[in-house]
Amino acid sequence: MAEPAAPTTSRPPAPRLTAADAGRAELVGLLTDLRILVVDSGRVWWRLLPQLLGLYLLGWLGSQLALRLAVAAGEVSAWLALVLFSFNFVSLLTALVLILQLVGRELGIRTLIPAEEAAVDGRDESVGQLLAVTLLPFLGLYAAFGQVTEAASDLTVEQGLRSGFGADGSVLGVLNDASQQHPWRLLALVVGVYVLRRVIDALHERTGRQVLGLLVALVESFFMLLVILGGIRLFQLAMLWLTDRAFMGWGAAVRDAVGAFLARFAIDLPAVLETLTRVVTEQVWPVAWDVVSQPIIWLAVAALIYGSQVLSLAELWRKGQTYADRIPGAGTFARYRDKQALRRIGPPPRGVQRVAREAKEAFLGDVDDKYLPTFHSLRLVLRAGLVFLGSFVLVHAVLEAVRNYASTALDALLGGHTVDFWTVWGPWVDLASTLPFEPLRLCLLAVAFRRCLELFQQRSHAAAAPVLAPPATVGVGG
Repeated sequence: MAEPAAPTTSRPPAPRLTAADAGRAELVGLLTDLRILVVDSGRVWWRLLPQLLGLYLLGWLGSQLALRLAVAAGEVSAWLALVLFSFNFVSLLTALVLILQLVGRELGIRTLIPAEEAAVDGRDESVGQLLAVTLLPFLGLYAAFGQVTEAASDLTVEQGLRSGFGADGSVLGVLNDASQQHPWRLLALVVGVYVLRRVIDALHERTGRQVLGLLVALVESFFMLLVILGGIRLFQLAMLWLTDRAFMGWGAAVRDAVGAFLARFAIDLPAVLETLTRVVTEQVWPVAWDVVSQPIIWLAVAALIYGSQVLSLAELWRKGQTYADRIPGAGTFARYRDKQALRRIGPPPRGVQRVAREAKEAFLGDVDDKYLPTFHSLRLVLRAGLVFLGSFVLVHAVLEAVRNYASTALDALLGGHTVDFWTVWGPWVDLASTLPFEPLRLCLLAVAFRRCLELFQQRSHAAAAPVLAPPATVGVGG
């Protein structure tokens, strides 16, 4: 009798999907994502509504208090007003972090980490650490969409109403003078504040005191405002300087020559460029930036709040690996110190090499621990798939549209009023049109990130599924 044939481990050929089947699967996935995002966001928002409203109100009150103190401090020093003004954003971000943490616990996001690997060192749940990690993208988002400049303009208006318009010492005026007349002093101030933040950060890591962590966030906020507001002024000055350079005239001459050549073929180059510019700036760019990019960047910022362990888990799942495959210091979201410990071979350096290594860690460690995670988080979110991202952007856009309609209806209901009315009641009107929707939007971000984790987990399990062997063929001999 012949021996039974050894079972083969080759995977049987997968059935080919037709275009209709693929389209049907994509549609089912889109509808599933839409249902999860809408239903789960509404449910968790309703269950946690009192806590969400309380946390958001506390953040708003802290923001308004910082703004009022900054207005009062403007009579003493515009720089002191800028320091207090930076607390405005820290208060808003603190409320955002606490709300996302609360919703994340309700959704069980951190419970996805295996129990044997769930031990943390306090970094993932420390409010000070989370503020330090998320402050850069948070202020970056606000600056990119004009909210930092708008808040600074509101502060200038408040100072003008208090001290009289045209008075010296406004925040924007001081930064404008510093960037125009004393740019090197402004640069020295930025470097000094950065060094101060690094010193306080080092003390926080050694002592572990939460007060120092919050102080780091406050100093970081002031540092970022200096960079953003002062950098805008320096950029404007640089552009004015460029317009007076000779090579700008050379570019204009080349443009005119190309236009004259195309005119022979009845092509009006200036009109074509004007039309393209208008289409891009008025139609393409607002949709791509405000409607598509903004919610995805917000989702990446929200992902940072759930800590490096959750992000590392998502990265491993995306690669089709398990959490047991994790090597400390080898992951994208590992701390700079852990990465260096993994790469370091041999005895520790001495003398000049040690000083150079410490200086390198002082700067690169800050970039790796606080700035690069934003980029890696955004890259991770983008790999969740076009179907999921499309459904998330759609739900986010609908929510923003409803909020805008509610704000417009409230303004129409109140009717026109004088400046004195809006000075007193304007913040409360903004709060009334924001309070129901902003916590719901944060719930949507948390649910969307949990859905990202679920998608990565499904892909990981599919990649790690054992290959079923085909039935063995038994030969019969005579």
